[in-house]
Amino acid sequence: MLRAERRREVTSSSRVRRIRCMPVTLPAGNIVGSEVRAYTRGMSRPSPHALSFNRYRELLDREYLALSALVQPTLDRPVPACPGWNGEDLVRHTAIVFLHKAETIRTGEKPSHGWPPLSVGSLPPGALLEHCHARLIEQFDAHEPTDPAQSWVPEDQTVGFWIRRLTHETVIHRFDLEDAAPGTTTSLDPALAVDGVDEVLFVMLARGKPDPEASCGTIRLEVGPHSWDVRLDPQRVVVERDVPADGQATLRADAEQMLLWLWGRAPQPVDAPPTAVELRARLARSL
Repeated sequence: MLRAERRREVTSSSRVRRIRCMPVTLPAGNIVGSEVRAYTRGMSRPSPHALSFNRYRELLDREYLALSALVQPTLDRPVPACPGWNGEDLVRHTAIVFLHKAETIRTGEKPSHGWPPLSVGSLPPGALLEHCHARLIEQFDAHEPTDPAQSWVPEDQTVGFWIRRLTHETVIHRFDLEDAAPGTTTSLDPALAVDGVDEVLFVMLARGKPDPEASCGTIRLEVGPHSWDVRLDPQRVVVERDVPADGQATLRADAEQMLLWLWGRAPQPVDAPPTAVELRARLARSL
């Protein structure tokens, strides 16, 4: 995950450093319908925005290739979304996330002792990213999306959870490296951006820590025809999809702008109600 305030241990060159950050071959068959519903089982209602697993894999492959092409141009450049990090720090972080999830799927539980492995420190950043991505794809190819895999979401302990999660992780970090490089950033896939809004609200925000200072206010996020009503209760955030509008304070943006704002990668959309600041601060503590 991608929180600027969270510390992570990441192996770099010849040492393990603590640094800070703000997070192929496709399987046979087109996995849609009931298998997408199985992947999102346990939610109050299956996500209507989930893509097919083949599509996640296509986008993960595309985003990884774009990210890997940015490694050399950004090694020494500061990453705006990750204060104190340069491109090498972000690449090593992303690689270790890939490897951690590959090991989680391979062994059936998340790595603990001796993590990350010291041996990865000898690899230069580009080679490390390639190695860890290959290990991740090896595990994705060896499993069905419905196979068990440990995650922090009790009701979704599947490989499919990580296919979706790491596609979004790679998109955000590809954007981060583009933002660090000279030139312009590439637009996000529109359907993936809508799914990303849904994922960050339900998987991250709705599972965040209690906030005794919460206002109990509600903010409505609108992306085209889609909406999410977010109630900021002290114990937990409650998110509902596509409920009728009833005078709620509303924040409107296109899918890319909304997703990047939620992840702290873009300015707050214009005409934002006061509850938008509270939502973003609470989400930042959940990432």
